[in-house]
Amino acid sequence: MDQVIEGLFTVIRGLEPKKRQELFKKLFAQGMLSKDQQDIMVIESRRGEPSRPLPQVAERLRNKKCNQ
Repeated sequence: MDQVIEGLFTVIRGLEPKKRQELFKKLFAQGMLSKDQQDIMVIESRRGEPSRPLPQVAERLRNKKCNQ
């Protein structure tokens, strides 16, 4: 089984980013990943993005709620 996993990993890693995203969308749509696995994929895909301080995010959410 380890060889199958390594083979799949090699194939996925070799995909163009757009094709890799299409694959992940299909995995999500088909319900083939648990919520935790989906969360991990989202977190990993966004790693390295700029972050904001928590008070700034909380303020934005408060303002958004007031405007609804």
